[in-house]
Amino acid sequence: MKKIYTLVGMALLAGGSFAQSVNGQYEFAAQKKHTPNAITTVDGRNLQSNQDRATYYSQDFDALTQLDGSGTNGWTAALQSGAVGFGLTTTGPANSAGSSFTIPAMASSTPTQWVLLDSDSQGQSGTDEKATLTSNIIDLTAGGSGVTGTTPLKLEFEQMFAEWEQSPNYDTLYVGISDDGGVTFEEVQISNGVGRDGRPNPETISLNITDWVTDATQVVIRFRWDGNWAYGWQLDNVSIQDLPPNDIEIVEVFRDEIRYTTTFMYSKVPVNQATEFNLGVVVRNIGFNDQTNIGFDWEITDPSSVATTGSALVADQVASLSNGELDTIWVATGMTPTEIGNYSIEFTATQTETDDELANNTATDAHFELTTDVYGADYGTIKTAFYNWGGNDNGPASIGTKFAIINDGVIGSIEAELDDNDNVVDKTFKYTIYSVDVSVNPPTHTFVTETQEYTSVASDKGAMVKLYLDEVLEVTGGEYYLVCAGHDGGDPSVGFAMAGEVAAGQTAGYNETGTGDLISTLASPSAPILRIIMNADGVNVEESASIEEGVSIYPNPANSNINVELTYTNSENTIVNVTDITGKVVKTINLGTVSGTETLSISLENLTNGVYFVEVINTNSKEVKKFVKK
Repeated sequence: MKKIYTLVGMALLAGGSFAQSVNGQYEFAAQKKHTPNAITTVDGRNLQSNQDRATYYSQDFDALTQLDGSGTNGWTAALQSGAVGFGLTTTGPANSAGSSFTIPAMASSTPTQWVLLDSDSQGQSGTDEKATLTSNIIDLTAGGSGVTGTTPLKLEFEQMFAEWEQSPNYDTLYVGISDDGGVTFEEVQISNGVGRDGRPNPETISLNITDWVTDATQVVIRFRWDGNWAYGWQLDNVSIQDLPPNDIEIVEVFRDEIRYTTTFMYSKVPVNQATEFNLGVVVRNIGFNDQTNIGFDWEITDPSSVATTGSALVADQVASLSNGELDTIWVATGMTPTEIGNYSIEFTATQTETDDELANNTATDAHFELTTDVYGADYGTIKTAFYNWGGNDNGPASIGTKFAIINDGVIGSIEAELDDNDNVVDKTFKYTIYSVDVSVNPPTHTFVTETQEYTSVASDKGAMVKLYLDEVLEVTGGEYYLVCAGHDGGDPSVGFAMAGEVAAGQTAGYNETGTGDLISTLASPSAPILRIIMNADGVNVEESASIEEGVSIYPNPANSNINVELTYTNSENTIVNVTDITGKVVKTINLGTVSGTETLSISLENLTNGVYFVEVINTNSKEVKKFVKK
């Protein structure tokens, strides 16, 4: 009798999220079929599997030439409906469905050859697709393995999959086991609600099949697809292994800044916005026996290499987890970072039982930096880029990050990184700030301020571009802001770099669809490489030192001349630069030594109207003042 189970806590994903990185280069782009964002993946090839477990069957598909059941370890691909089926591949999806982004090939741990069902390329809208990939009969007792009908067993395989529609009518995946030679199957669904973003590549799936194998000589494995012009399913390295009695793993780790009911994570936090480290770990039982008193130990290493350690409190521990079950454990560490620089956090899952494999009990978060004034959520190295929202017909669009303001402060400037692509050159864009009301669901967004528009030059490709607000924005603790980098559309438009995983809803942007201004969000996206600079001058104070003496400018705004008044006790090698909003020096004056008060009048006759800056640099310091030419 055929039985179908919906998978709840049975697909076992290994690895910690902060030890992974987004895989592949692609762009978000407008498509008629595709969702507003392309598939995002994280590299899963560093995942630890149970390599010291006994393996009774394995298939990496490298030696197969066809899927027709030939050979002792052969597999058979069959169609039940439609024209989309499983096949061998060395390259991954054909990606010929009009996509301007690349659906990623599987990052298999044995990349010579694997299996692919390419619905995106071979399917069409409105046509159901039903296909199976089935093994020949497997004798798990071969070679005197000692396997019996009571031996704890797991089915393990690698996959790359991202869901097209979160609906029972689209891209549904089933994995089945038969112990009567393929006459009947026990099945489990493994695709329910997985989404498209932040997908592991590859994803290691482990299923406890102990109760499904009574006759170990007549085992058959079956993968079954039920879809309708979805993305596709990639498979490799199928095995049946010994299921260890006691084994827990860390699935994901969190470090968050909790404010009211909203949880966000940041990679760069200004010292005046720092909060206590609150750590979370998703722990799963992938052993045969129940695991009890599950918790975790943590170690935070500050920039001076001083480590602070602790354990999850008894009240935060999970009493017991059965095979396949997972839970999230949180702990307040009591530690608030105070030293400027990079921090590293080590997580180690614990339980009462002696763990049979410790390699998957640990994870690391090395993506936190305490700064003087820089606030950001990205990981700093570009992995992908945002150009537009799907269905937007190349119209105006923006992408940004939501920032939680913990304490009162100011925002003077915003910086974002452009894609490393020739398309970004000679494109106009600006940065915009919205206030966010998180007390309502969904949150509402209200325009606050923006920078002036800027047109990119060749040197901006793959570089950070800082733009300044006309007036410093004062912000209050408890407020939230969405800060966006946006363009006015075009084909192609400018692309903004993205890198690093953030929580659902933390990345959002402006979406002009022709019916009004909308705020769109990504479910589990990369973070744009976009940062706010929280100082009054709009200049990163990590790049400039304060001075005891002063610089003042007047009038401001100015028409034909600007007066710069300098007061120094004894300032050597004093240089005065006038720069435009991009940082380009348009005038420079070398004053040498300044002692006392000196006033300098600078002509603005050949400068266009807009925002400029006066930089006063001497041997020991640098001070910057902003002015507007009208």
